[in-house]
Amino acid sequence: MRRTSRIAACVALVAGGSLALTTVAAADLPGGDNDGESGYYVEVGVDLSGDAAPDGGGYYSFYIPPLCYWGPFRGLADGPDHGDGTDMQKVLDYMEYAYNIPLKDGSGYWVPYYGPLSRYEEALEREEDGEDLIWYSLYCNIHYGDERAIEFADGEYNGGALLTGLRTQGEEPEILIDPEDLAEAARDEMVIDLPDIDRNPQMAGSNAGATLVNIPTWFWVTNPDSVGGPDGERNIRAEVVGGDVWAEVTAQTGGLSIGSPNGSAFCDPSVALIEWGDDASDDDACTVSFSRASVSYPDGYPVTASTEWSATWEGVTQDGEAVGGDLEPLSRQAAPVDIPVAEIQSIVRGLR
Repeated sequence: MRRTSRIAACVALVAGGSLALTTVAAADLPGGDNDGESGYYVEVGVDLSGDAAPDGGGYYSFYIPPLCYWGPFRGLADGPDHGDGTDMQKVLDYMEYAYNIPLKDGSGYWVPYYGPLSRYEEALEREEDGEDLIWYSLYCNIHYGDERAIEFADGEYNGGALLTGLRTQGEEPEILIDPEDLAEAARDEMVIDLPDIDRNPQMAGSNAGATLVNIPTWFWVTNPDSVGGPDGERNIRAEVVGGDVWAEVTAQTGGLSIGSPNGSAFCDPSVALIEWGDDASDDDACTVSFSRASVSYPDGYPVTASTEWSATWEGVTQDGEAVGGDLEPLSRQAAPVDIPVAEIQSIVRGLR
């Protein structure tokens, strides 16, 4: 079954949060001053796995800001009609028109960044021989002079990537994905549940549900995955379908935090899993001793259970280079639970 992440919907380019194709001004391209903030995203099919993968893993779609990708053919806004890149004659006519148009900054000419005219003449010959071809334009969220952009492109000119690529119609063009962006998208999809806690003691009768002053109150999680099991770890792996890029994210928690206005505790994951029992020792458990009754809190002390997670990743780039690093941490906090704390009065009579 095909599933879509919350940040993906359909095959499209995204700019500014809406489904749209955006034309980049001609003056922006040769300089390659893109800084990763252009707002372009592409849909990427990924296979998810790992104990933190939603629904046990499988095929998902992510919208990821690509380093570079092949998109709709484009040119100067005031040039002749060059079509959608599928008519080789139109594209050649456009290139012949535009070849000697100078760049706005006076540093050279525009069309050399599209490569020599012979590329387009050869494409026309191949079309006449019966091939169904299409010209794409190169779109990048990184500098067009970046080595990664040049390696991804079909060539280079004057220290920058060539801005067009010829492909066969019907074939999906390549996408250059940064594995760190893939890792961040996978991190956002990790299933780490809110901690669900139980406790002991819980009184009956008129003080139903209350615990006692100065008596260690046991807390434990009823859903072990919320603290990553005894090792405090959750992981997810994302592999680009049909590509070599993958990223694996590992989330690690130090344990369970119990907080209240009158007592708190921080317990290792293995300790947070220990349930109260008749033969259990307080020394082995996650306990909080409330020092006074909750008289100023009519419904009981609001007690929170939370976890904090560090996140690291490792993966490989399109060319097989091993990479990795740290990601933004994760946190989970359950809604407060009101716990009444009662005080038992006793009278001690001395002997004379």
